[in-house]
Amino acid sequence: MSLQKLLAFGGPDGGRWLEEKLRCALSAWPDPRTALHVETRELCLEEIPDVPTSQPVAADARSLDSRELLQVLDRFRACEASGVVLVTARNASIGHSLGGMIVCDAETPTATLAPMLHAIGVCASATAELRRELKIAQRTSGGVREEMSRMSQELSLASRIQQELVPKAMPKANGMDYGVLYRPAGYVSGDIYNIARLDDRRTAFFIADAVGHGVPAALLTMIISRALPMQSAGGAIISPSDALSTVNHELCGVSDGTPRFATAVYGVIDTESGLVRIANAGHPQPMRIAPERVAKVEAGGPLLGVFREASFDEETFTLEPGETLLLYSDGFETAFPDTDAMRQGRGVLPSDRYVEQLLRIGRTSRKNDETVVDALATLERRLDEAHGSLHQVDDVTALALERKAA
Repeated sequence: MSLQKLLAFGGPDGGRWLEEKLRCALSAWPDPRTALHVETRELCLEEIPDVPTSQPVAADARSLDSRELLQVLDRFRACEASGVVLVTARNASIGHSLGGMIVCDAETPTATLAPMLHAIGVCASATAELRRELKIAQRTSGGVREEMSRMSQELSLASRIQQELVPKAMPKANGMDYGVLYRPAGYVSGDIYNIARLDDRRTAFFIADAVGHGVPAALLTMIISRALPMQSAGGAIISPSDALSTVNHELCGVSDGTPRFATAVYGVIDTESGLVRIANAGHPQPMRIAPERVAKVEAGGPLLGVFREASFDEETFTLEPGETLLLYSDGFETAFPDTDAMRQGRGVLPSDRYVEQLLRIGRTSRKNDETVVDALATLERRLDEAHGSLHQVDDVTALALERKAA
């Protein structure tokens, strides 16, 4: 048999009346499996001793006036106590409650008082358990918040470090305009790009996309960025195919059996003649956008990090005046998703709507006398307006090189 404890706060008679009242209640106790144990204390107006929230309370307040009764009820409420206060009709309204305390008529039959105290005791025990669980949850929640704050700070730092690996500004070259759109899906990006002047005539350009998302992909882009050689120690310009071979060899060398793949495009342009040498490692084919035609650069090769001895063929062509060379990551395939599929609850599915948006980069700048920087800014606004833009699925990067018309 379990024990149901009850705290009895007696009146001026030392609690004898209340003890007798509660003793009579034992005969009407509704649960035979529970024995009632009464612990008597003095009812003091100045201070209510700490009351265990799991134990019900009964108090003899017959001798108190209305003001004193409210004072006692308030102190019980501060202790988070639950129970009954027995009063006479002259000093309080029967049925009044404050916190967990209920005001009852002192003449309430024991057949009514007993189940009332039993129910309050059951509720008090359950409430005490809930309070304990709440405190545990609050402590756990506080630890989770601290951990999330720490992770957020670390990711912010990682984002700043990654931003330091990309150019702060586009290089200057007569007859050329350069523009970039770099938009990570989260704190850090699995995309990386670079564009740099090699000498008075030649500029190198590069874009890569690590397979995966988040921090692992971002770390891989840092390896790729540092491993890409543009010039030898003597200053000689390294060919695009040899540069990608070096990056591929580096990725294969650091692998511990976990796949670390990436796609990339690297090229060098002679800004005076427009001659472009370019190599591709499994990346979406760059586009040559002219006023009346669009052509894809057919250079191709395997992904980086798959085969240590892989080779990467080069494509050579001349970027004509008024023509734009556009490199982009595959994140654009989901940047303008199939809206019908999303409405039907099939998620964000790739679509080819991005092609139309990308083609505007080269064509809009010529029609409206804008630069490719302006055209890429317009593209970024369209990304913000696209369906599902608040939950960007993948990183998106675009790098545009436009040879100005004569």
